[in-house]
Amino acid sequence: MKIGGFLPKPLVVPVSLAVGALLGLGMVTLVVQAAEPTKKIEIVIKDGKSKVLSGDTMTGVATEIIVHNNDTITHGFNTSMFEDKTDVKVEGGSLAQGKGPHVYRVDAGKTMVLKFTLPRQEGSTTESFWCDMHRSMKGEMLVVELTGAGGG
Repeated sequence: MKIGGFLPKPLVVPVSLAVGALLGLGMVTLVVQAAEPTKKIEIVIKDGKSKVLSGDTMTGVATEIIVHNNDTITHGFNTSMFEDKTDVKVEGGSLAQGKGPHVYRVDAGKTMVLKFTLPRQEGSTTESFWCDMHRSMKGEMLVVELTGAGGG
C-alpha cells in the first residue's frame, strides 16, 4: 500500500523546517514586545522634611511613587505631575476627601505607594510635590520625555 501526500518526499523536511522557523520568529517577536519595568521614585519624610531618595520616571511608562512617612504626624502629598484625568491607584494611604482629585494622606510610620502612567508630552519637565498640610515640605522631580529627535 502506498501512502502519498501533496508534497514529494524530498520537500517534506525543508518545508517542515521553514514552518518551524516561521513559528519560532513569531515567538521571538512576542518576547521583544515585553513591557518596560515599572519606574520608581522613593521619597522619605522625616523630622518635618521631605527628601527624594532615588528614582526617575518617563512618560508612557508605569511608575510608582513610594512615600515613607518616618515622621510622628500624618502628612499630605500632592504634585503638579498629576492632571485631573491621571488614573492613580493608591496603596497604604488615602485620598484626602474634599481636597481635590490628587491630594493624598499618609499616616505617621506608614508607607504609601501611588501607581500611575503619565501620558506622552512635549519635552521633559520638572514637577513639584508638596505637603498640603505643611507649607515648608516640598520638593521637585524630573520627568523625562524620550520621544522626538533622539528618543524615537
